[in-house]
Amino acid sequence: MEYWFAIYTKSRMEKKVADRLADQHIEVYCPTQTVLRQWSDRKKKVKVAVFPSYVFVKFNEEHERLKILQTPGVVNFVRYLGADAKIRPIEIDAIQNLLGEYEEVSLEPIKEGDKVQIQHGGMKGQEGKVILTQKDRVIVYIESLGLSLKAELSKAKVKKLGKEEDDKSGKYHF
Repeated sequence: MEYWFAIYTKSRMEKKVADRLADQHIEVYCPTQTVLRQWSDRKKKVKVAVFPSYVFVKFNEEHERLKILQTPGVVNFVRYLGADAKIRPIEIDAIQNLLGEYEEVSLEPIKEGDKVQIQHGGMKGQEGKVILTQKDRVIVYIESLGLSLKAELSKAKVKKLGKEEDDKSGKYHF
C-alpha cells in the first residue's frame, strides 16, 4: 500500500509549497476551501488551507524525500513515534469527500472544558469533560455511578461532542 505523508510548512505557505512540489512532479494534496474574508474596506472570497501549515505528499523513492525537504517553505515531515507519520489513502479520500460535500469545514482543537466521548478501549462510549490538555494527551473527568474518574487519554482516542456551560459550583455534571 502506498501511503501519504504530512509535511509541515512555514506559516501561510501551504499553497506555494504545494505548487512547488507539483512542479517537481511530486504527488501533492493541499486541501483548501473558499472563505469570505473581511478587510477594513472590502470583503473578498479567498482560498485558504483547511489544515494550516500542512500539505500531504505521496512518494516512493528516498531521493524524493530529500527533494521535498529542500523545497522552499517546507519545514519538515510530521513525525509520529520516531518515524514519518503515514496516512492511509482512505483517510485522504475521506478528507476529499468531506470537502466536496461541505462548503465550510473547520478544525476545532480539543481544549479544556470540552465535552468528549471516548472512542477506543474499555471506556468506549463514555462521555466526560476535558479538564487539562497536554501536547497530544487530555485528562478527562468521567462521572458514572455517582463516582468521578480521572482518565489520561490520547487526543486521538476521544471525539469532541461540544462545550458545556461553566458550572459555578465547581463540580462537573454530565
